[in-house]
Amino acid sequence: MKKIFINALSAHQGGGQTYLLNLFHNRPSGDYKIFLLVHKKNRHLFETFTAENFELIENELGSGNIVQRVLFEKLFLPKLLKQLNIDIYYAPGGIMNIAVPSSCKSVVAFRNMLPFQKESIAKYPFLSYMRFRNTLLRYVFLHSFQKADNVIFISKYAQQVIQQFIPDISKKSTVIYHGLNENFIYSADTVDTDSSFAYHDYYLYVSTLDVYKSQLELIESWKILSKEHGFTKPLLLVGPKDSYYGELVIEKIKEYDLDHLVIYIGNVAYDELPRYYHHADAIIYASVCENCPNILLESMASQKMIYCSDHQPMPEFGQDGVVYFDPQKPSELVKLVLRYDTDTESNTMYSGKAMIQAQKFDWTKTAEETFAYLRG
Repeated sequence: MKKIFINALSAHQGGGQTYLLNLFHNRPSGDYKIFLLVHKKNRHLFETFTAENFELIENELGSGNIVQRVLFEKLFLPKLLKQLNIDIYYAPGGIMNIAVPSSCKSVVAFRNMLPFQKESIAKYPFLSYMRFRNTLLRYVFLHSFQKADNVIFISKYAQQVIQQFIPDISKKSTVIYHGLNENFIYSADTVDTDSSFAYHDYYLYVSTLDVYKSQLELIESWKILSKEHGFTKPLLLVGPKDSYYGELVIEKIKEYDLDHLVIYIGNVAYDELPRYYHHADAIIYASVCENCPNILLESMASQKMIYCSDHQPMPEFGQDGVVYFDPQKPSELVKLVLRYDTDTESNTMYSGKAMIQAQKFDWTKTAEETFAYLRG
């Protein structure tokens, strides 16, 4: 029986947790056992998976602050791997900072593209934590990819980016796409038809308010659309505003007197998002820095017209199911909206293609490929 040890200490929120939960929900049967290293703050999420072939491991030091966690991983984790006779060590967070036993294969995943996009990092204040953190992470990730036996990429684009730093990375890596949560897939039976929903006839953009998500540029587009072309459909911005950039977005909306046309909803619970997708007239995805754009996949699955960023890896995932624009050029989006907003035929064509493309991404396939690669 293969013993797979997965480090989930860094899966505190968001994408890291979603990835592991979907991976375990869809894990294939087989002659292997999972040992999952959890943090005291995320243990409750994974307890439902506990079984004879799935064991949770929690450590007080590992659940401490970042310094305590690093100490645990450096000083105690290698001994634990040896004690449990682990065959495969998997770090889905992308950081490989331990010396695994010689009999143990090490695997990391690459899921955070921001440290490798200097243009986006440069948008943060010079002495800010985010600029320092992402600059440091670039070197930490590269060291981890060189040190690990194998690397899992979640887009071909990501593999190509790292290949610029590690030319032979393809020899010890593979590409395994994320899947799509089926709750976002449109069907006549599941679509939300609640007429009491507060918003109708709107464009939607779901994403964290951050420098590389281009909300400020979208506000510029809506200013042009409304002031110069009399466009009246509102743009709903859904997502948390955890950084200074969020306040800039709010201030820009007020400065342009667009409160009635650019509406910031704030964060919305994950299971509530399908309602916003299903009621929208069209969806915008304007990020310029992604590894695997999960929100784009969810948007396409809602069978809507999608106006999508032309920055990679979005075209890798969207293919011909969306229309593309450069988020850094507000006038491009303006032209597309004016062209397609009332074009029913084009909207029907693109929304159908988007749905077909979205359904190519499946968590069952992701889990099967992942565990096959780990065990191989």
